[in-house]
Amino acid sequence: MADWASVIVDLNFPTSVKRAQGYRLLHKATDQLSDPDRVLQLARSSAFSADIIEDVLRTNAFSYALADEPHMALYPDVSRVNHACRPNAFIRFTPMSLAVSIVALKDIEAGEEISITYVPMGKTREERQAALQKWGFNCTCALCTASKAEIAASDYRREKIKAMRQEVLEAVEAWDGTKAVRLTHEVLELMRAEDLAPLYASQYEIMARLYWKARDTKTGTRYAQMSIDTLVDQGYLESSPEALPALLKSFDY
Repeated sequence: MADWASVIVDLNFPTSVKRAQGYRLLHKATDQLSDPDRVLQLARSSAFSADIIEDVLRTNAFSYALADEPHMALYPDVSRVNHACRPNAFIRFTPMSLAVSIVALKDIEAGEEISITYVPMGKTREERQAALQKWGFNCTCALCTASKAEIAASDYRREKIKAMRQEVLEAVEAWDGTKAVRLTHEVLELMRAEDLAPLYASQYEIMARLYWKARDTKTGTRYAQMSIDTLVDQGYLESSPEALPALLKSFDY
């Protein structure tokens, strides 16, 4: 599933014009669309908006870097995809075309609802629920409505991931490569237990860099290739024979 931005707004726009003028410009932009209702009929949940277009943008727009400047971009079709804390799909941005795609994380059965996460992956239940108040709802996905024991176990693993990633950095700074490698392996196992697939690639790259620094170039190369393969599978990279040499070259800097 692919979608293209209907409205893109520079984040400096609200402070660059008077409010009334800003609303007129937003309405003019929306009226020029071939189907304004695709924007106007989107959900609205912002308590800080005084205009319908502003409300739609605050509720549905994604942060987007355009020419290295922060913007918000509105994708009407993607905005209709519901949230789940353990989603079966994720959003992939394509900067060159200003397009986004919904990419499956796993096999999705016929009739199964496609879901994405509205908040960064890896958060605990309490953190997720707090972050989702921006959209004005409490999550009732399978993960958030699991038994107390299951929620506690999931939160425990996610807290461990956060703490251990910090420990990895500290071990690297202390030149304790053995500890850094061990911890990173443990982080990967916890991520797999929590089904945090979009985070795997960064961990594979960390492993690659650690082994490379330890002069185990064979293992380092293997993990570098795993990182690239994961990014290709998830659609973030095009498959290219130049990707691995380029990544390995960066390890020497």
